[in-house]
Amino acid sequence: MKNSRLFLILSLLIAINTSCSKDDDDPKVGDCGTVCVGTIASGETAGTVAPSVVGKYTLTMQYATANSPFPNGTVGEFEVYADNTLYAKIDGKCVTISNPKQSGTAEVVFKDTCVFNLFFGVSEKNSGGLNEINIGSSTEFLGQFHL
Repeated sequence: MKNSRLFLILSLLIAINTSCSKDDDDPKVGDCGTVCVGTIASGETAGTVAPSVVGKYTLTMQYATANSPFPNGTVGEFEVYADNTLYAKIDGKCVTISNPKQSGTAEVVFKDTCVFNLFFGVSEKNSGGLNEINIGSSTEFLGQFHL
């Protein structure tokens, strides 16, 4: 009887563990799970991602400043979505950010206050397509991720 109860308990635990898994089907969450909603401050305008920059990119840090958390040569994975969200994975950490602000005619800025505590400025070329992703704090430019 004691062995039957132990077997039943172990069977239930195994069943529970194997039936629960992280939902990786949403490409905006992927292997990350952290979703950060940016806030639009008074006087700022909600941003709209340009259709020409929507896509998946592997970019390399260039022009890193002394205060940049990522040195030149750091590789980041980014995905820009048409619904105004950005997925960023750098150095094994990742975040999905929504609700960007407009920063001029060719750039939207995603404010990450959840993982990296940085601003990610998705910049469009004059001819269309991704130009770069600038990173910065609330007070300074810190570098650019380029193709």
